[in-house]
This record gives sequence, structure tokens and C-alpha cells, in this order.
Amino acid sequence: MEQNLPHKENQCCLTFYTYATAITVLFLISFHNFSYTQISNPNSVTFTKHSPINTNTKKSKQHSPQSNGSQNHNRQPNGSMGGNANDLRRQMQRQAQQRMGFKPPPVPSSDPALRHQFITQQAQLQKQNKQQQQIAAIKALLNENLPSVRTRDDYLFKITKHYRQAFDKLMKMKENKTSFSLKESVFIVENAYADDTLDYKRYNRQIAIKVQALNMLMKKERIATDNNLGKNYAIQKLFSERIVEFKDTVVWRVHKPYQYEFDDFLGEEDWSNMFITKLLNTGKGQCHSMPLLYLILAEEINAKAWLSLAPEHSFVVFNDGRTFLNFETTNGYLVTEAWMMESGYINSMAIKNKIYLDTLGKDALISTLLADLAMGYIDKFGYDDFVVTMTNQLLQMNPKSIQGQILKADLLAMETKRRLQKVGNPPIEEINQYPEANQAYNALLEQYDFIDMLGYKHMPKEVYASWLASLNDEKHQQEKKKLKTSIIRSAKAGN
Repeated sequence: MEQNLPHKENQCCLTFYTYATAITVLFLISFHNFSYTQISNPNSVTFTKHSPINTNTKKSKQHSPQSNGSQNHNRQPNGSMGGNANDLRRQMQRQAQQRMGFKPPPVPSSDPALRHQFITQQAQLQKQNKQQQQIAAIKALLNENLPSVRTRDDYLFKITKHYRQAFDKLMKMKENKTSFSLKESVFIVENAYADDTLDYKRYNRQIAIKVQALNMLMKKERIATDNNLGKNYAIQKLFSERIVEFKDTVVWRVHKPYQYEFDDFLGEEDWSNMFITKLLNTGKGQCHSMPLLYLILAEEINAKAWLSLAPEHSFVVFNDGRTFLNFETTNGYLVTEAWMMESGYINSMAIKNKIYLDTLGKDALISTLLADLAMGYIDKFGYDDFVVTMTNQLLQMNPKSIQGQILKADLLAMETKRRLQKVGNPPIEEINQYPEANQAYNALLEQYDFIDMLGYKHMPKEVYASWLASLNDEKHQQEKKKLKTSIIRSAKAGN
């Protein structure tokens, strides 16, 4: 698998595979900062005041001489009435908004000095609102029964040795002291969680069988070994279609398409459900294990492909020689970047900061494996100084790692609570009276601000499931067919 990346817009992003801790859930709700500043102010419409209906047949002094004592309902309204249906519609909308308690946003003055003053005041107001929301979220967070960072003792050091060995192996690959292999790296991470009980020979054999199927498929489809697009097409076909291998005209092996695992797809009940070893054994996986297996197979047959990320999600990116294409491993579809954006959880800030919809280089890829290692460790042993070490290392490798930044926020929240407990749990409003607690609290606020600045937005798992299912809509079915037809034609034309 190629690690020297071609230049693409918005490179180097990471995803955060949600794990079930109360701190993360509470942290995520702190960033909903709604603003009405972009709602346009309705045009001012003035209505003339109608006279009350006079049921008396005598002439009224209110009637003009031209009306001869009768109302002319066929007369066109004058200019002060607004003059068209759009004005009336805007007026009705404004009245409805007022009934619901909506207040139009203030409009800045056209005077440059006053406009600058207005913008400054609005920015300060937004900052105050955000701080108030953060304080409310932190108060709720600190009232929770949070885990604490354990002090490592001899027993803990002994039972976690496989994790420390795994960490050292990944660091040697990062530092080029040993050659980087995604296949080996993934096994190292998963084997640490399994306390060194996984069988590498079995794992290697299972992957070799898939590679044999790919070679057979490329030979059958007449795909040259130097045709990168054709090799990616073969992997995608193995993922999404039933492939039969023959030996002397007799069926030898049948490869069923991989299936999406709907049960515990976030690994909340069993973290090992996220593993490639589980995918190889059962044929079922999710957006964590399936893209990694794709990339391992690409590595084995020297095909160029990259991992790319979206909120709570990862997928594969490859190049057809002209542009970048996206393969959704969870259902075997080629998808557009527009579909990725349809989730509604990728904002312009996230794209600007290159945390989503981009390819990962070697360091960024290793940092995701370190995040997997850390989260598996937390699932088994909780938080301790080794989690701090892993978090610091992955952030050193990739400062914009969403996984690493949220792990750092977790640790800061626990430290803030520890220091508050140390001084008797005073109200958060009085924290500035306690220097050590206040220092941790301010660091936590800064961490929240940084994650917010990166553009991260948590996607609830119900929304995530609905977004994946939207690929079956008729609109996306047509897109998929068009993309698939195009890549098949291009792949075979490249021979």
C-alpha cells in the first residue's frame, strides 16, 4: 500500500470511533451553539389603518368625498400598503414569528464606526453565550460518576505488559526502525486486547486465501498486475459479490460478500467486535474493520488506496488516474463526496482544518492505530498514566487527531474533578478561589474550544444508521450504478 500521498484537497483527517463512556457523551453535548445571526431581517412593511365598518346607512365623516359614503373594495391599495403579495407574506411571517417569541436579530449600522462597534458587541455576546453553555455542560459533567486516572502498581504493570509491548512495536514502525506493515500493525493492536492469545499464522493464512482469490479474479478479468484501478476493482468485487474459485473445473472455494454487522456496531458491548480478526472469522464487520481489511489486501497486492474519515466513520479512497473515488466498504458501493456531506455533520470548519474527507498518510494512520490501542486499553483496564503516554504520542504524530483530542479532554475532565474533590467540591462558580482546580478547569475549557475550532460534531448512532441506509434511496442507486459502470469500463481499459 502506497504511503506517499498525492496531493488532494483537504488531506489528513481522522474519525472518532465512539466508545461508551459517560464523559464522552456529556462532552459532546457542549458544542451545540445556535445562532440566528444569519436569518435575514424581513423588509419593513407599513399598513394603513382601516376604518371600522360602519353599518349605518348615513354618510360618515370618516368617508372621503370621493367615496360617496361607500367603501370601494375594488380599488388598488396605495403605496403605503406595501403593494404586492410578497410584502403581505413577509408581514404575516413576521407576525407569526412574534407570536412564537422570535425577535429579529439586530441590524448593524451603515456607519463604519458604529458597524465595527456592533460586530464587536455581537462577538462578545456570542462568546458569553458559549461560555455559559460550556459552564452548564461542565457542571453536568462533573456531577457524573466519572472514572479516575489510576496509579499504576506492580500488578497493573504486569497484566498490561502486552499493551506496552504493542506500543513499542508501533513506535518502532513509526520511527522506521522496522518496516511498516498495516497487516502486522492491526494484529499487534488486536492481540494486545486478547492478551497475546491470537494466532498470527491463522490470521496470515486467512488473508492469504483472500489474496489468492484476488489473483484468480484478476486473471479471469484480464487485469494486468500494474493496473492499479483494476486491482482496486478486484478488491471491491471481492467485498461485494459472491466469488467462486475452481480447481480442475470443480468448485474449490466460495467467497461470500462481507456483511455489515448491525449488532453492537460501535463495540459498546464487546470492543473486539471492531476487530479484523472477527471480520475474517465471521464475514461480518463495520466501518472500522472493513476499510482496514480492504487496505491490508491492497497492501498485499501492491495496490494504492488510502483510509479516509467522516464523523464516526471511515471509508476507502483510491484514484482512477484522473480523480479520487470513494468506496463504501460497509455495503460495497462507490459513493460521492456529496453523499458524505449529506450526513449534515461535516461543516466547513472541519473541511478547512482537514480532519474529514481526506486521505491518511503513514503517521496519521499509525495514530489511528494508537487510538485503537488506547481505547482497547481503557475498555480493559481504565485510565492510568499509560493512557496519558499513548494520548500524548498520537497527538504528537497528528495534532488534529479527533480521537486524541477527545481522549485528552477526557483526561482533563477527570483531573478537574479530582482537584475539585480535593478541596471539598465547591460550586463551579467559585473555582477561581482554588488555583489548582481553576488551572485544570481552564485547560479543559481551552481543550473544548480547540475541538470546537477543529469542526468536530458528534453524530448520534441513530442518525449514523439512517445516513448509511440512505444509500438505498433511488437517487443514490442511480449514482452508484453510474459510478460502478464507469470504473468497470476504466479498469478493463487500463490493461
